[in-house]
Amino acid sequence: MGYKSITQEKNIAWFLPRPKKDRYKGGMPLYCEEWLIELAKDILKNQSIKLLNLFCGMNKLGVRVDIRKEVNPDFLCDTHNVSEHFDYNSFDVILADPPYSDKESKELYGTGKLNYKKWTGQCDLLLKEGGLLIVYHKYIMPNPNPKKYEVAKRVFVGNRTYHIPRVAIYFKKQVI
Repeated sequence: MGYKSITQEKNIAWFLPRPKKDRYKGGMPLYCEEWLIELAKDILKNQSIKLLNLFCGMNKLGVRVDIRKEVNPDFLCDTHNVSEHFDYNSFDVILADPPYSDKESKELYGTGKLNYKKWTGQCDLLLKEGGLLIVYHKYIMPNPNPKKYEVAKRVFVGNRTYHIPRVAIYFKKQVI
């Protein structure tokens, strides 16, 4: 098996050369948001998707949700309770770019601890069967529910020299 394994087919690496012009602390590199969504469309074989963009910061695409009013989100709310604001099973893709630690959550955004299981559970309520939950993080995050989700892709994102790479994991919700 080795090099030509199924696991190998799931992994992609991108090098994105510079930050966005807004230089938003905690923001994605230039082109990253667009490329992540284009890959999601390719995976789903659907060019017209309904996107929920959680922890959106300065991201521009989809329905943008954040807890900070300064970034002018479409919905100002805590992601732990996001399902209160939308119909269940209403999104094809959810892109989540959460703070990378409890310390960062407090220092950068003035919020408390994130509960991965709780906010991904909220995503599960809002995501359609066959849809994608994309978790963008500096760690390889666990499958939110191995009984319902499988890993469709992993994208390793390098940015600039001496910057921590990120990984976007595409979890595909199974059709039951």
